[in-house]
Amino acid sequence: MQKRLFGFTMKELRRLAYQLAVRNGCDHPFNEQTEIAGEDWVQSFMKRHPELSLRKPEATSGARAIGLRSSSRALLFNLTTGERIYNCDETGITVIPKQYSRITANRGQRQVGVLTSAERGNTVTFEMCCSAAGNFMSSMLIFPRQKKKQEFKLGLPPGGWAEAN
Repeated sequence: MQKRLFGFTMKELRRLAYQLAVRNGCDHPFNEQTEIAGEDWVQSFMKRHPELSLRKPEATSGARAIGLRSSSRALLFNLTTGERIYNCDETGITVIPKQYSRITANRGQRQVGVLTSAERGNTVTFEMCCSAAGNFMSSMLIFPRQKKKQEFKLGLPPGGWAEAN
């Protein structure tokens, strides 16, 4: 059931254990009034099955669950080729670091400083695209400025480019 995104809660597992015991005509010490197995049964069951564990589930939308099915992926890849399917991702890179590497200092020195900007800093956006076939497009940096400078292109990989926002 977990693979279908429908896991059992402990109460549902206890109720299912009771129903299976009654349906199969097994002798059981379960509560007949509440029609549920005891908590001690659950603990013993979990000990007998170490491959199971209690986990907190993550919410997954129905649309995403359908998209995860291999039949849907196979249909999509049969209609298109991997060279035509691209994924693009972006991340922000701060220009003022929050942490600094260790530096050498005189022994016994309690406080060691490093020169930094008083500004909060801007975030540079890094964009990258890749096809399902493994082909990469040139990467792009987007700087939060009005005018583009030639210095923005220094150190970029071949084919990469920089823009101003």
